[in-house]
Amino acid sequence: MKNFSALLVLVLLALAGPGAVAQESLLEPSGAGDLPPAAELGGESMLPGGEASSNDDLEPIAESIAPGPSEYPLEGSIIGEPMRLLQGCPPYFESSGTWLERGFWYAEMDFLLLNRGWDRKGLLIGFETITGNVPTSPIPPGGGFPVVGTNELRIRGERPGAEGVGRLTLGRFLFRDSSNRDHSTELSWTGGGEWSQSGSLDAATGPGLEIPVYIERVNASFSGARAMNFSYDSEMNTAEWNYVVKQRMKRDQMVMEPSGQWVRKATPTKTFGFLSGLRYANHRELLNFNATDVQVSQILREDGTYFVHTENNMLGGQLGASWTHETSRWSLGVNVKGGPMWNRIDLNSRFQVGETTILNSGVTNAEEDDLSFFGEAQLQGKWHLRPNVSIRAGLDLIFIDSIAVAPFQLNFIPGGFEQIAASADSVYMGTSFGIESYW
Repeated sequence: MKNFSALLVLVLLALAGPGAVAQESLLEPSGAGDLPPAAELGGESMLPGGEASSNDDLEPIAESIAPGPSEYPLEGSIIGEPMRLLQGCPPYFESSGTWLERGFWYAEMDFLLLNRGWDRKGLLIGFETITGNVPTSPIPPGGGFPVVGTNELRIRGERPGAEGVGRLTLGRFLFRDSSNRDHSTELSWTGGGEWSQSGSLDAATGPGLEIPVYIERVNASFSGARAMNFSYDSEMNTAEWNYVVKQRMKRDQMVMEPSGQWVRKATPTKTFGFLSGLRYANHRELLNFNATDVQVSQILREDGTYFVHTENNMLGGQLGASWTHETSRWSLGVNVKGGPMWNRIDLNSRFQVGETTILNSGVTNAEEDDLSFFGEAQLQGKWHLRPNVSIRAGLDLIFIDSIAVAPFQLNFIPGGFEQIAASADSVYMGTSFGIESYW
């Protein structure tokens, strides 16, 4: 029975074998990562719009961008296909606000002509009073009336006039923030000018020249001298470091000309800027006041000298702001900055009335701390020769308050007077011409 069952199984397997082999011959070997066969849609694939395509590989339809007529000139959209009208008429490039103030470094150089003033009336340091009669009738012995005339030796408050001053600035661009503002740091120096004036006066009468009471202070002085002269020199130098934040011009504009051509132009913009920093300023003066033939005794006349040197060393912080109207070719703006300054004042003076017979003398060496103010304002216009090179011109004003000036230290107090007169001011006003460059 067992042998018969085994024989039956072998017969069945032999009958099923040819069919399995035929089925395997119809199938290709397949891997686990193979994609399923493409679905057949009637042997052709359909494109949108019902158009049929062949079994060949599809190629993208070329989009013409060359200028020329088009059947549908406004076909397409900004989001999808490019607009053929704009592609056919590319805009001209006239100017751009991105051209200006573009670089990592910038330098500015200016020449200033500044007139200095320290007192509207100046200071009278010597005079001579002359009296006489003016006849009322041309025929003698006609009457007359007395007149009084005065010859003066005065240190003028607004002389000697304009003096040349230099100004140099070197800056470094740091970064541009999300509000389209440039952040930079810069160093600047202004100075090199020296304002000098001198004067002299000779006596025309016997009594000689006199010293005003507010200088003489009822002490022996140069009164009675036959001649007086003075020389007065003043210098000002300042250096500053600032952190500057300045707006840039707005995005460029597209302007259509009457011909229909689009032109790209810079957008005129009103920009604002701010700065904060430190400033050091030095204001130095020297006054030499001399007298000749001072009456030191009934039979002796000798000379007298007075020397005054003052120096103001100021240090402090400052804040500033600017407003500018910017265009692609020129700009016009206003800049202001200033702040309080700690002022270290040094005074050195000496005087002597007589040479062998000394009627009066004094020496002063004093120091004093005070609070001063340093301010600066400017109206400036620029013309852009190139995107990175501009010439400029402007009106400049510098104001320094609460400082010591040499003329106000004159006094004939015996032995010297250590109190420093530090309530004066100094004003500089004039024009500037310069050039700036970015790289």
